[in-house]
Amino acid sequence: MKRTEPTPALWRYGSFEETRVYVLAPFAGGSAYAMGNWPRLLLREDEAALVLQYPGRGPRAAEPQATSITALADEAADAVLEHSTGPVVLVGHSLGGVLGHTLALRLADAGRPVELLVASAARPPSAARLDADQVLVMTDEEWIKEITRYGDYDPRLIEDPDLLDLIVPVLRADYLMLARHIPENRPVRCPVLAVGGVDDIWVTGNHLDAWGEWTTAALTTRTLPGGHFYYRDDLPTLTGLIHGALDGNHAREVSR
Repeated sequence: MKRTEPTPALWRYGSFEETRVYVLAPFAGGSAYAMGNWPRLLLREDEAALVLQYPGRGPRAAEPQATSITALADEAADAVLEHSTGPVVLVGHSLGGVLGHTLALRLADAGRPVELLVASAARPPSAARLDADQVLVMTDEEWIKEITRYGDYDPRLIEDPDLLDLIVPVLRADYLMLARHIPENRPVRCPVLAVGGVDDIWVTGNHLDAWGEWTTAALTTRTLPGGHFYYRDDLPTLTGLIHGALDGNHAREVSR
């Protein structure tokens, strides 16, 4: 699928006269490359996708790492408003789901309709914080344990010292953003689809259910086989759930 880059912070796929735009927010340590195959499965006729490229990685490697989820959401909202026109579907994995909450608020405040927030393997904002002091003192060996504990990783990340030197600063910066993030105590007004892996050690079913406190609309939760990166084994199932939620075919709805 053809990709354009209207700004260093956005990769765009699909129609330029979109009836709907998916905004994809990567996980901690991730970049737009990590979600580059999602649009092929998500986009239907006259739809577009904008994949967020965080600073400090990929084409933005020369920029300082982001230090604030709120500031990152503000930047993303400005870019989405400038480079798209259709109603928005926000899809965030892990850190991206927390970012999606603030981004949904920003877009709604600006008058842009948000159809759905997809929180994939993401704790709700109230439960996402980490210990900043601990993050700051983690050694390379501890980061290796952190990378491997989720069970789905490229072995080169821990076997190649040069790659490790690249990824650790990015992970540390993203973990610090989560540790220091104080979410706005406002629910989104759009429905939320919270999806996780049944074997995820970071995001449990209780965390998925807790997203109900962060929306005034319907919450739909689903667990799929796998761990924190469950979608890597079966992305079509996840994109099918997203289409089902948009089309009104909720698999399990939690009453509000």
